[in-house]
Amino acid sequence: MYQIAPAMRQFLFLLPVLLSVAIAKAQTPLTAEAAHDYLQNERARMLATVGRGDHPPLDSLQKGIGILQKAFSYSQRPEVTALAQTSRSLYARQSDILFDLAQLQGMAGQPAAAAASLRRLLVPAFAGTYIKEILKEPFLTAARQDPTLKPLLERAQSVDNVFNSGVLATPYQPNLSVAEKVAGLSKLWEEAKYNFAYFDHLPGFDWDKLYLDYLPQVQATISTLAYFRLLQTFYAQLHDGHTNVWANGGPLADSVGARPPLRAHLVAGRVLVRDVQQDSLRRTGLVPGLEIVQIDGLPAVAYADRYVRPYQSGSTTQNVDVQTYTYNLLRGPKTRPVRLTFRDAKGHEFTRVLPRSGYGKFTPKVPVRLRFLPGNVAYLQVNEFETNAGFKRFVAAFDSIRKTSALIIDLRQNGGGNSGNGYDILSYLTDKAYRAGSYQSRIYSAVGRARGEGVRFEELYKTDTWSPAGVNKLYTKPVAVLISGETFSAAEDFCSAYVGLKRGILVGEPTGGSTGQPLAFPLPGGIMARVCTKRDAYPDGTEWNGLGIRPTLPVRPTVAALQAGRDPVLEAALRALNGSAKPVKQEGPKRKIARQ
Repeated sequence: MYQIAPAMRQFLFLLPVLLSVAIAKAQTPLTAEAAHDYLQNERARMLATVGRGDHPPLDSLQKGIGILQKAFSYSQRPEVTALAQTSRSLYARQSDILFDLAQLQGMAGQPAAAAASLRRLLVPAFAGTYIKEILKEPFLTAARQDPTLKPLLERAQSVDNVFNSGVLATPYQPNLSVAEKVAGLSKLWEEAKYNFAYFDHLPGFDWDKLYLDYLPQVQATISTLAYFRLLQTFYAQLHDGHTNVWANGGPLADSVGARPPLRAHLVAGRVLVRDVQQDSLRRTGLVPGLEIVQIDGLPAVAYADRYVRPYQSGSTTQNVDVQTYTYNLLRGPKTRPVRLTFRDAKGHEFTRVLPRSGYGKFTPKVPVRLRFLPGNVAYLQVNEFETNAGFKRFVAAFDSIRKTSALIIDLRQNGGGNSGNGYDILSYLTDKAYRAGSYQSRIYSAVGRARGEGVRFEELYKTDTWSPAGVNKLYTKPVAVLISGETFSAAEDFCSAYVGLKRGILVGEPTGGSTGQPLAFPLPGGIMARVCTKRDAYPDGTEWNGLGIRPTLPVRPTVAALQAGRDPVLEAALRALNGSAKPVKQEGPKRKIARQ
């Protein structure tokens, strides 16, 4: 009798299982995320094969070309192209692969093949993204000479020049030409007219009239410095913290942006030293808590009102105060010292003349601090979201934090950065997926305007949510977040989502009241500007931009408390978390995000 080998019997036994797995896999629908990840992994595999050097071996180049060709073929499958129609990130990976492929083909000495890849890339959807890279990539020099490619490059460059021409980015001169000055003002006017998100926050405002009012003033300026200051006041009329003008380095920045290593803040109408960023100054008796009484012979507040405040763009009074006193109060020409009169807590006054330059590196602000306070309370101070330092410190200490009775997150000195670095922390405070906010941006149609349409908005990220970190990464105890007028941008995005989660109290002062996606662009004379393009609101659509996110427990620090080394805001949060003080609910004006 024929005997079935043991290995074959095992295979036949497993065959139904293997078939069921294969069938299940075949029936699992492909997702845009899975397709995107596959293409990104193939790009990473190509990079690992070719390496990062300028002259990889030819056989490595050929292997890399093969990987990308197969990846591009995958991206052209009907099911993948259908998914790409609703996924911008997946759609963009197709263009990335084509550009990578053209580069490798150019490096391998295959200009005709590189030109063919670039022809596929130079379609309206992709051309503007890559035209500058194509024109400057040395390995594509030969491919660019292809006669069939030249007209495509020229058309793409013409379209790209509509928004990205470098003609207006002229270098600094002590006094720009009248044409450059008018062009700079006009560029500011144009970018705001078509992109600024908050004209409805300016009742009765006429942007065109303001432009006409400023034209003769700009033409009459006798220096680039005077012209620059005028542009700052022009954009300050939009009252938005993400819409402003600044000097982009060089001589102009040297004439307006140098300062001694001191930062101040306004407390109850008085100007106090907040930070001393140089040990050498601390050793001379300059310490936080000193009051700045006079600046160059003027009362400190009067000096700020005359020489600093008119040039600050801000969405709220507290936002302008922070810009005026914390970030810009002592700025000026690097060659001109500033004369400061101080008063200590006992009333003793003394004067110092401080250079605005020559200090070397300032002591940087500590990005994150973690302490465990009496009462088993964890205190996490996160001073920036530019990096994920706050999240990394939180995660590293989470086993200890989860054992505490309460958590305080201090964002009072957090000026923003990447919102995701804040949301990552929030994901440990909830067990449910959540929306971080509600968003809109302007949408422009030339045909629509010809038919009488006005300013219109489109909703963004309507289905986007953030996921909880997981069951073993959940903090369930009471939470308080400390805020101030310096809490700004991405830090306010954190607070907006936190309010939507109803996760705990906010203690302190209203936040700066400004976030959004700024569009940056150059102006003549080494000047840069930006304009806010996105409306942000609470997840339910209630706006806080232009108002600030309001504390549930309002607490304002006093001069006496700060000079005594106390922190009234932190003290109030601890009392509230311990149950000995009830949060005071402060109702502020509310408005729903515009539906236009």
